This record gives sequence, C-alpha cells and structure tokens, in this order.
Amino acid sequence: MLREVMSISPSRKVSSFSQLDDFMRSGGYMEIPENRVRTLQELILDCQASYRSEHGLSLEFEFRQCSLTLICTTKGYFGSQLDFNRRGRKVTGVDMHLWQNFPKYLAELGLTTVNCTQTSRSIRAQLSNGLTVIFKHSAEHNDYLLDRISSRYSNQRQLNRIIAEPMILKMESMGCTVSEYLKQGGFFKLPGQKEHPFTELLTLCTTKESHSSITGTILGFQFKCWLLEIFYDEELQLTGENMKFIGEHEGDAKEEGQQDNEFRTWGDFQTFARHNGIQIIEQCRSLDVMIVFLDTGANVHFNYSEELGDYVVTVLEGDGARLRDSYRRVYKD
Repeated sequence: MLREVMSISPSRKVSSFSQLDDFMRSGGYMEIPENRVRTLQELILDCQASYRSEHGLSLEFEFRQCSLTLICTTKGYFGSQLDFNRRGRKVTGVDMHLWQNFPKYLAELGLTTVNCTQTSRSIRAQLSNGLTVIFKHSAEHNDYLLDRISSRYSNQRQLNRIIAEPMILKMESMGCTVSEYLKQGGFFKLPGQKEHPFTELLTLCTTKESHSSITGTILGFQFKCWLLEIFYDEELQLTGENMKFIGEHEGDAKEEGQQDNEFRTWGDFQTFARHNGIQIIEQCRSLDVMIVFLDTGANVHFNYSEELGDYVVTVLEGDGARLRDSYRRVYKD
C-alpha cells in the first residue's frame, strides 16, 4: 500500500497520488489530519486547474493514475473526490481497483460496505465512513473497474454546477474597459494595475490553468463578452496577457453604450477607433484573418465570418508591438 505523506507537486512534475489509503480511512482529502491546516490560497496555488462560479470553487490536481478535485462553497470546504477514469486513464497493476479485490482492501483499512447497488454497467457502494465508491464495468478485465471515490454523494452535482455556470466579473471591478485596455496598451498599463502581485490576482481569477499540457500558468478573468488571460512562466514571472472575445458577434450589437466602449466587427471597430481617438497604423491580413496594429502598441485580431460578411473580433493584445514582426512574416497585406 502507498502510505507516505504526499506534497502536491507542480504540473511539470506530475506524480502518483500517495494518500489513497489516508483518503479512504479519513473519508476525504481535507479530512486527512495533516491536510486540515492547508489554506485555500495554498491549495489554489498548487492545483493544476481551478474554476470559480457563484456556486463555489473547484480545484483540480492531476496525478498519473487519477485526478483529485476539491469542492468549496461560500461556507468553505464542501467535499473531495478522486476520479480514476478522466482523460482516458487506464489503471493497471493495482489489485484494489478491481471490484473482486476491493472487499479485501476495505478490510485492511477497517472499513465495510453498508449499501451497494449493482447493474450490468456499474456498481455504487457506500462505505461505513460515508465515502461513495463507483465502479464501471470493463469487458477487458471481465470485472468492474474503479471509476470514482467521492466524500459526498452530491459532489458531482455541485461540481457540474460550478463548471457549467462560471462567475461573470464586471470589467469595472478589475479597473478595466475595452477602450482603456487598447488606449493604454494592455492590462498592466492601466492605472493601479502595476502593483497587483500574482498571489493577489490568483484569489480574484475565475479560472486557473497550470496542467501538464501547457507550460507555466494562465489566470483567467471572465467578463460578459471577454476573457482576460494573464500568462506566467514556470517561475511565476509574467510573460504576457490578452483578451479573448467570448460573446456573440451578432444579436446584441445595440446595447446601450456599446458604440463607445465595445465592438464586434471590423465595421464596428472603425467607428469605435474614431470615437476613442485610436489610430490604425497597419494591417496584416489573409482571406480569413486580419490583424490590426494600433498607435498605442496594441493589436486587434479578426477572423472573417461568412455569415456576417465581415471580419469579427477574436483577440486583443494590449502589449502587442513585440509580436508584430512575426505577424508581418506570416500575413501579407
């Protein structure tokens, strides 16, 4: 059995989860005595992905054979679960992951099954300490294979609500508007933003990503139509930021005040630029893509929409001047 105490490792060193026995005995991750002293900020910093909504916060930690998810609500820690089947993981070489061997493993931990429901596809078992364990049938193993261990029956439902309904921030809460972002040349050139350290932004972000498929860390701040992304390297040094358009390109173009501070299409943007005193100094384009260079140092990316017959905005780069030579090599006007 794996019994050593585990420190959650950074994403670049994905390790094995070494607190499985303790998780099982204690009835969850934060229920393990040595984990009770861990602060929320420490957990957010260590996790590979986080998602924040009005319903709470989920933190995901990636390991070789499973993922660990912690769920918090406005009242604090809610529950935790281990998922052994996400991203196509296959568990091999561990007997307790097979249903036929699971009762023996429980006995070694001093636990029993108090309720069990079995179908041709799955087995759901509730343990004597409140854990819920789910096995899924595997034709390859001719047995049921461990799929999930959850500290609360409602963990998955709460997790689904958090991910499906992300928190929407108001731009004003971040001291940011689209026009000021472009006029000032990026988020960190806005008044008052230079002083924000990584740890402070970490507690404000709606999403965080630092998993094994990317290098470094991305903090995301979701607004109604825009997503501000701030990029850090593996040493948590700032490397860049941008704003992605995530709204609808049609249907809400006449919202009050939008003409002054928002745009959707290339046609909208030309009016927007004139109104805000922003000059377009160069364009790089192909049949499908157009990148506009502004006199403020910002770049605006557009993709062509057959449906609208116009270019539609995709990304804003506030500090974009350093990228322009690369764009010039790729796109010819």
